[in-house]
Amino acid sequence: MPEYLNVEKPFLEKLRQLGWTIIDQGIGIPQEPAKSLRNSFKEVILPGLFKNAIRKINKTDDGKEWLTDKQLEEILFEVTNFPGISLHEANKAIYRLMTKGTSVRVNELTGEKDPTVRLVDFKNWEENDFTTINQFRLLTPGAAREGIIPDIVLFLNGMPVAVVECKDFDVAEPLSEAYLQVTRYANTRDDDYGIREGEEKLFHYNLFSIISHGREARAGTISADFDFYTNWVDIFPEEYRTIQVSPHEERQEVLIHGMLNKEIFVDILKHHTLFMEIKKGMEIKAVARYNQYRAVGKIIRNLREGKTPMEKGGVVWHTQGSGKSLTMIFLIRKLRSCTDLKDLKIIFIVDRNDLEDQLSETAALTGEPVRIINRRRDLNLLSDDTGDVNMVMIHKFLDERNLSAQSLIDAGLVPTFERFDTINESDRIIMLIDEAHRTQGGDLGDNLFSAFPNATRIGFTGTPLLTDRHRIKTHERFGGFIDFYKFDRAVQDRATVEIKYIGKVSRDELRDKEAFDTEFEDMFAQRTESERQEIQRRYGSFIAYLESRERIAAISKDILNHYYREILVNGFKAQVVASSIVAAVRYKYELEHAIQDKIAEIRALPEDQIDREQLGRLESLKVAAIVSSLGNNEPGYISKARREATDHNAIENFKKDFDTEKPESCMGIICVCDRLLTGFDAPIEQVMYLDKSMREHDLFQAIARVNRTRKGKTYGLIVDYFGVTKHLNDALAIYTDHDREELNEFLEVFRDINKEIPVLEARYKRLVNLFTDHKLFDIDNFLNQRLTDADKEFDFAEACIEEARQIKFRAELLTYSKSFFDSLDLLFNVQAGTAYWIPAKRLGYLLWRIKDRYKDETMDLKWTSEKVRKLIDRHLMSLGIDTTISTVPVLSEEFKIKVNALNKTPKSKASEMEHAIRWHIKVNLDKDPVFYSHIKDRMEMILHAYQDNWDTIVDELNKLHEELGEGRKEEEEGISASEAPFFDILNQESSDEQDVHKLKELIHLIMPIIHETAAIRNFWTDKASERKRVEGLLEDEIHYARLAGISEKAAELTTEIMKLAKNREADLR
Repeated sequence: MPEYLNVEKPFLEKLRQLGWTIIDQGIGIPQEPAKSLRNSFKEVILPGLFKNAIRKINKTDDGKEWLTDKQLEEILFEVTNFPGISLHEANKAIYRLMTKGTSVRVNELTGEKDPTVRLVDFKNWEENDFTTINQFRLLTPGAAREGIIPDIVLFLNGMPVAVVECKDFDVAEPLSEAYLQVTRYANTRDDDYGIREGEEKLFHYNLFSIISHGREARAGTISADFDFYTNWVDIFPEEYRTIQVSPHEERQEVLIHGMLNKEIFVDILKHHTLFMEIKKGMEIKAVARYNQYRAVGKIIRNLREGKTPMEKGGVVWHTQGSGKSLTMIFLIRKLRSCTDLKDLKIIFIVDRNDLEDQLSETAALTGEPVRIINRRRDLNLLSDDTGDVNMVMIHKFLDERNLSAQSLIDAGLVPTFERFDTINESDRIIMLIDEAHRTQGGDLGDNLFSAFPNATRIGFTGTPLLTDRHRIKTHERFGGFIDFYKFDRAVQDRATVEIKYIGKVSRDELRDKEAFDTEFEDMFAQRTESERQEIQRRYGSFIAYLESRERIAAISKDILNHYYREILVNGFKAQVVASSIVAAVRYKYELEHAIQDKIAEIRALPEDQIDREQLGRLESLKVAAIVSSLGNNEPGYISKARREATDHNAIENFKKDFDTEKPESCMGIICVCDRLLTGFDAPIEQVMYLDKSMREHDLFQAIARVNRTRKGKTYGLIVDYFGVTKHLNDALAIYTDHDREELNEFLEVFRDINKEIPVLEARYKRLVNLFTDHKLFDIDNFLNQRLTDADKEFDFAEACIEEARQIKFRAELLTYSKSFFDSLDLLFNVQAGTAYWIPAKRLGYLLWRIKDRYKDETMDLKWTSEKVRKLIDRHLMSLGIDTTISTVPVLSEEFKIKVNALNKTPKSKASEMEHAIRWHIKVNLDKDPVFYSHIKDRMEMILHAYQDNWDTIVDELNKLHEELGEGRKEEEEGISASEAPFFDILNQESSDEQDVHKLKELIHLIMPIIHETAAIRNFWTDKASERKRVEGLLEDEIHYARLAGISEKAAELTTEIMKLAKNREADLR
């Protein structure tokens, strides 16, 4: 009831305000399918509504409906029958039907052959039917449960296009619980035995699902893990922002108005949804984020309202990692549906080969052929007026007659320059320029713009040129900013993760000669004077010093130690950025040596100190150098490294999940100089080891490699060996005093790791304050093992566990614990972090006890990083608690042993037993409703009658536990324990006590029929005809028994008996 009143009903009311037709079925289990516009609870589509809607939106030019009843039945069959394919493939197939339409043999009204039939009217979106039904009951024959009841289902022309799962605060993390429920409904939850849990067909039509608890709401597709369910925090177009938003339900209401407004919903379906391969063999479904949707809308508006190319164009400033490439794809798809814009020629402009490869793959998602211009002479192919999609490298626009200064001198020539020829003067051209800040300046920009003088230029960048020292600022060159989506907002939206940095070395700067000399002396202190002089002669320049083997070997050892302790343990990967190709390759070889040294060091440890899983990863770890060629005379060790990287397919394998059983996936560290620092997208990369001077846009671009989101990744990390972060204000000279606000915003998400120490301390203090606010004042002493009295320590732990009976307390505890563990993970092996190891262990103990007591799976520690979880698991194992074993069953022999071991006082034992019995009742109630309802009533009576008399309560609960263990007993009236649950179903409906004898006879007659359900192999999954036969036999026996109050309900009672038989399948065998 609270869930319905607090979340579900307000959700429905907002949809009603947006013009959706609402069928509110209230609470409880619906009994009449007709109320939800269906003939049966097995139907996922609304057949009558579907046929009426499709008939209505398909008319002749003069407005006449032409589809026949037979044709509508054929279309209904087509969209409801996808046997033998996966949920993803079915969803993709139906999406194609919804957006492209289907066809029938002939329009019998006009005679047209193979006419297209629209399933959705995208041109006149108001003509579609928008209906919402709550408590949408679906029977799931053959599944683990009798059925599912999603809270809210949204239908577009009778097709279930969105599922909403609402949660009140009855668990610690309601959104996580709602997500798990959605995956159960979709039958996509991980299951060791492949047990079917839901109804995939409901999600064949799904555009996205929504999880909400009112104050917070997120949306995700069928492909999305929990971490990729996102908020919709802005409403566009602006005219829809006039809504009144309740402060307590802001996230839910903004999402409803931002995504479920009928016009926007249809727009997202048509133009802002795509299926894309994220790695070989893995395709996902993606829907635009709000910033992408907003940017596309603003660009379209500029194109329509602008009078000149400058007014039509501009810059989209969206931070690195926020999906700029996909924004371009959504834009093109939208343009092709706009009558006034669909003829535009699209030209993608990129400035690097690796970006061309990446963006050309993405551009294919437009659904149109993409013409790649690889040669300068092919640029003239862009001179026509065809509205096609093209991709060009910016360097193709450079006049190839431009020679180097040295070649001109050698030839005795004075340089001359010519402006590049005009290719196309049409104003029906849009140039989409990726990384626009690099493309705009000098001959590159001049040649580009002169080639297409009247084209609209739209730049996409995460790092625009802004300061007065730049000859022309990015937004001035392109015509102003169109949309902003900056670093801090992306982090808040979980579109990217925060970036932290560690400053390791700051003395490598050439301007600091004294520091350089000191560092040189330190590095080569073990060499003789003559050797040092020879080295200084050979390494006379700063770059030579940076490339020196001794220096790189020392840093490589430090890198490997950090990577092993902090990154590899969590399954993430690393990138090393060196100052030159030579340095990058040397890092590869020296890291390989460091790996072997580390393996030998670990193997020499006592066996009980070796983490075999971590050692296995280290032994499998591979390193590659991704560098360009130095020409025919490059050193052999560089050629060998390049060949190995190619042979191992290093770039693609680096992107794969770390799996020691798949050696190719163990490509864990790549060393680069200037490649893969722009546009390279590998969410598994968490750390970048930086040993190169970088400034401004190059620095921004590089560090953004670690900000991609991934499950379990809460931050990216830069480890700086060059000293760039020591002089951040200089390195980020992109900002002037006028732009300090921008700099401050960036520094909020790019922080020195040392500045995280106060954050860790504050998060710990906030955790302590939560307990003290609940009168648990000894929490700090407990977490730091300062309570010397063992009994007092146990009593305090029990008081904490008892306080966690309140769901609100559990929710806050979970939130604060996650924040604390995230900070600890970042600082795990620094001195400030190790000081919190003991509090983390003790907190982990409390969380495990609370989870075990209240059977609240959201309190599971699976969400912690692997290194923090291992710390806690080892502590729990030392206490005899094996976290890999699930909760001890209440009826097992170990249950009482566990109760006595974990609980020393009668009160704690009573609480442990109470919640264990409650959980057992909840799990088994469907197997024997009458018996378990009786047990529940007895327990409530015990708790009420002996309130606070804990010894008596424990004694009585022990008796109840024994009764529970004995289960059903042989009944006096001649009903066996196995017959009793079925007897109770009939007996509850009997209106005549004199009929008990006849009821016994009826039960004896139908039990052999019931036993057939367990005797027939795959009865509940594959044998529909057998199920129908058994149902018929049962219904006949009940009907012809002629028992008052029973025979007239034969059909309903048969359904109840079949449901019970399925729940008791194991007992019937």
